[in-house]
Amino acid sequence: MIYIFTGNGKGKTTAAVGTGIRAVGAGLKVLMVKFMKEKGVSSEDNILDKIQNFDLYTFGRKGFYLPKEMLEKNPKLKKHFKPLEDIDYKLAEEGFNFVKEKVKSKAYDLYILDEVCVALNFKLLKEETVKNFLLENKENNDFILTGRNCPENIVDIADLVTEMKEIKHPFEKGIKAKKGIDY
Repeated sequence: MIYIFTGNGKGKTTAAVGTGIRAVGAGLKVLMVKFMKEKGVSSEDNILDKIQNFDLYTFGRKGFYLPKEMLEKNPKLKKHFKPLEDIDYKLAEEGFNFVKEKVKSKAYDLYILDEVCVALNFKLLKEETVKNFLLENKENNDFILTGRNCPENIVDIADLVTEMKEIKHPFEKGIKAKKGIDY
């Protein structure tokens, strides 16, 4: 099946990790591939590497990135984000090819594609390619896709879609994210 955790609220990756841990508890093997994230930034990376049958790989670089057009439309974002570069497209493609290889090898039962919705939304990956891959492989595999702004074409083929909706966030009050709680 295809599961999607999307929306502008907190908890998408956390929900995916929780589902992955549940799967390992049931004797399944889990592969988590993080797109657009550097390994070791999120605290869960420290423990996931120690869980047997839960493998984690990242395909991203240090920092936070947005398409140049978004930064030009809202210059205030330049304070927190850098523009996407060719390396971001290359890393996303490498990550997706890695997932395809692992699915072909039949080594895992659950595949978590963390932040792949963002990679799709930013056009780092081709929607049609990802959609076709998921449709061709969902018969014998389970996939969890996370990230904001999941494209409608991908939502349409999903079996479960959960939208995390932000109601209130401490960042609005100037409170910074807490290590171990938020990342």
